[in-house]
Amino acid sequence: MEINEKLVKYNFSSRKGTSIKYIVIHDTGNTSKGADANAHFSFFNSADRQSSAHYFVDDTQVLRIIKDSDKAWHCGDGNGKYGITNENSLGIEICINMNGNFNIAFDKAAELTSFLMKKYNIPLENVVRHYDASRKICPNSMSKNNWMLWDDFLTKVNRYYINESDQSTNNNEIIIYDKISNFIDNVYIAFFNRTPDYEGKSFWYNKIKSKQASLEDFVNSVMNSSEFIELKNSYI
Repeated sequence: MEINEKLVKYNFSSRKGTSIKYIVIHDTGNTSKGADANAHFSFFNSADRQSSAHYFVDDTQVLRIIKDSDKAWHCGDGNGKYGITNENSLGIEICINMNGNFNIAFDKAAELTSFLMKKYNIPLENVVRHYDASRKICPNSMSKNNWMLWDDFLTKVNRYYINESDQSTNNNEIIIYDKISNFIDNVYIAFFNRTPDYEGKSFWYNKIKSKQASLEDFVNSVMNSSEFIELKNSYI
């Protein structure tokens, strides 16, 4: 797979020859516009942040900022209590910037994970969440509904690993995402002159995609929101 590389000057140390046994999945927790892989490279390359990861994945690229042979500082908060450490793992951060396509980043991260599993002979059970290393709720974007999206991620990783073609599924996901995402954005822009926050948009996207709610349900919810009522009252 295609992996771009821009190596940081700070925020890593030697792995000292420790074997790579785990792949730890995170999300950046940063929904700001423009908070993509390149932005995170710039952040970690500009000063000592006392944290980092090997890879940042957005909807346009996989970017390695620290060599696999070096140690990134991404799960040390667990102090090795659960056997997963900075020394014996690789860290992958999925970007969740609101102007990016999370589904594509999610898919790219799954493909990257499968690639690294094969490269370092890592079994699927050693693909873990930051949560498994420290009990921090990360990747938070996958934590809802008893980590249902995490289960989907592992399923997708396994598909790539056993060489099942996921391309047609991915293409359909992109089309569906774009249609629903654009509708949600356009409603918010029309009513509030802004795009929705990440959590709200993700909630309605998943409800509409799974047919638990319709586009009309979404519009009605917006029109019954306190924000809309306050806006309406300001014109009366």
